[in-house]
Amino acid sequence: MITARRLALAQAALAAMRAEIPGYAAISDETLLDDVVTHVRKGNDALGLSLADARPAGDEDVAFVRPHAARRARLGVSLADFMHAVRITHRTMWEATANWAAGSPGRGDVALEAAGLVMEFFNRASTVAAQAYLDAEQLLAVEGDRVRRDLLEDLLAGREPAPGPRLSAATRAGLSPDTPCAVVTAVPVAPLSDEYGLRSAAALLGRAVGEPARVLTVLRQDEIVIVRALRDIAGELPTEPVRSARQTLADRGVPLAIGISTRHATVADLGTAYHEAVTLMGTLPGSGGVASLSELRVLDYLTLRADETVARIIPARIRDFVTGDLGAGGSLIRTVECFADNDLNVRATAQELGIHINTAHHRLARVEARTGCALRRLADLQELLIAIRLLSGGGPAM
Repeated sequence: MITARRLALAQAALAAMRAEIPGYAAISDETLLDDVVTHVRKGNDALGLSLADARPAGDEDVAFVRPHAARRARLGVSLADFMHAVRITHRTMWEATANWAAGSPGRGDVALEAAGLVMEFFNRASTVAAQAYLDAEQLLAVEGDRVRRDLLEDLLAGREPAPGPRLSAATRAGLSPDTPCAVVTAVPVAPLSDEYGLRSAAALLGRAVGEPARVLTVLRQDEIVIVRALRDIAGELPTEPVRSARQTLADRGVPLAIGISTRHATVADLGTAYHEAVTLMGTLPGSGGVASLSELRVLDYLTLRADETVARIIPARIRDFVTGDLGAGGSLIRTVECFADNDLNVRATAQELGIHINTAHHRLARVEARTGCALRRLADLQELLIAIRLLSGGGPAM
């Protein structure tokens, strides 16, 4: 019965798939639909042979599943939809067996005797189908990762991608030569217990940065690099979705340090954008966080890029003051920074720090005595602030 009704059962299974699975209902390609029927028909044949020989099915009996599973993965059919279709196929076979058994006396005993072989066939076929799909999906991911990595290397080096997979990947991400863009980089700041944690983090960050059609997301060993096309954004890349995604990942045990570049006019500037994002990651504390260059003041950025020579020419009195006050808790440094932020207004400084105005005056006088700087003289105050930035770790907290 199973063998004789092979085509009718396959067509019935396809009809049930299209009725129950939206992804299959949307298929309009007749070649793919014929492939589904062929897949189910081969399943009927394999089950028929197992029953005819009265033996459990082996892996070789269900090997026909593998190429069909690979084709579903390559065509973008989800694993959930594919396994749902496999279950419908097995349900159709079992319902046909049950209906046949009810058709005349004595068949029920035969169907009951065959039930063990039928269940074994279903279990083995399902296992092989799932593994074959995952193998194909993993291969596709590896191929896609390689293409995206190669494309990123081209873009960072200022090379236009050649026609083929790399150019197609650039086009899918909206990265034509004249596209404005920004770069986001991220690295874990602690060992990850889950080997797939970084891939999952890359996917979540990519969604936070923008819709997939405008994002190129690449894993480079333990680094995530995201290139965002900005044609649809007037200004800088919004940072709040990235901060929210970082917090979500931290809660999941994937703490990241994330740097966000400024907006660059064309894809040719991606190398500079990448350097900006990487530089910013280095300013973050050991616990990670998000640093966006568009949110920094010019002074903060200049101190980030300062070399050793700049640090060496800081006057000794100022160096001694900064290092000494940092060791003592930094109350005088905080007073100076607050004084500058409040436009040299001592009263506002005292209110912000929660201290008496006389205390604020006294602290500022101590700073002037120890550094030799006149804090109301712009050049002196600026030099002191630069020294504070450089000697306290370079850059603001973010």
